[in-house]
Amino acid sequence: MTIKKVKIGILGSGHILGAHAAGFARLRESCEVVVAARKESDHARIRSLLGDSVEIVSDYKQLLRRNDIDAVDIILPHNLHVEVTIEAAKNGKHVLVEKVMARNVEECDAMIQACSEAGVMLTVGHDRRYDPDWQALKTIVDSGELGEVLFWKLEHNQNVVFPENSWIRKKDAIGGGAIMSCLTHQIDCLRWYGGEIANVVSMSKVEPSRMEGEVIGAVLAKMNSGALALMSINWYTQSHDAPDGLWYEFTHVTGTKGEAYYMSSRGTYVKIHEEQRLFEYDLRGKGGFKKAEAETDGLTGHQRLIEEWVKSLHGQPANIITAGTDSRKTVEVAEAAYLSERDEKVIHLPLVN
Repeated sequence: MTIKKVKIGILGSGHILGAHAAGFARLRESCEVVVAARKESDHARIRSLLGDSVEIVSDYKQLLRRNDIDAVDIILPHNLHVEVTIEAAKNGKHVLVEKVMARNVEECDAMIQACSEAGVMLTVGHDRRYDPDWQALKTIVDSGELGEVLFWKLEHNQNVVFPENSWIRKKDAIGGGAIMSCLTHQIDCLRWYGGEIANVVSMSKVEPSRMEGEVIGAVLAKMNSGALALMSINWYTQSHDAPDGLWYEFTHVTGTKGEAYYMSSRGTYVKIHEEQRLFEYDLRGKGGFKKAEAETDGLTGHQRLIEEWVKSLHGQPANIITAGTDSRKTVEVAEAAYLSERDEKVIHLPLVN
């Protein structure tokens, strides 16, 4: 039996379209997409990603008003997320919005309220939660084999240089800088792995030749569980795209009985402590890390997320683990980091309006 396709408007044609298009392209039997792209120069790339027959319109507002559009995938600049989500909800469209959800908690709450009142779903594109290797690390932590978790370390490294006219260079458009833009990957997964965050303190570094907001940031957090966490982002370093560069992303968790880590391009590894020998440097035995099994379906986090989202649009059982009501808490931590640096103090969560 063939199912009626859902029709989805993709709003925007920036770099992240490639990741989203890969998800929709494999679901042609269950969905049809229309892309809103302001620049005609983007059309050739869009067709290369989604096929020569894909419909392209010049103004995303057209798609918000069209009755044949069931849902929208918002990949526009961060400062547009709130107004476009609200308008989509008013027009009865379900919403998938690329991370970060919005620039602050106030905007997140307005998005959540609009979608709730309209009876439409609000899903956020935090793709790491759907990635097999990131999920493998969660399975390890949730198993309890590491014992009591004591410490988390999460890193994000890139050499980011955007054109002078890019919206990402604008502090107001991006919602701050690198912390809000991409360290939110690490913040979101820390919450997913280890529970909610009790308080944060943060420092950052601005390099005006690159962008108005920070290009380097460090956030120290204490979890409700009592564990400590150190998160850092460095947009001024050569990482995975450079020969012998640093890792792109790295997550390491230390427990009383073992430790585990994820490293991009390498996978997820675990080590259970064999024994403890007092007054020796080698307190953890001589066993090495073992690679953890991860699902091998070959799909990226974005592809898995989009597959689950399309299922939900059809009313089918779907594993959506990045609802707007949850993702707002990730934005809240990033906003708290900015407040910490501004006020030079520890900021306690949740934030009080």
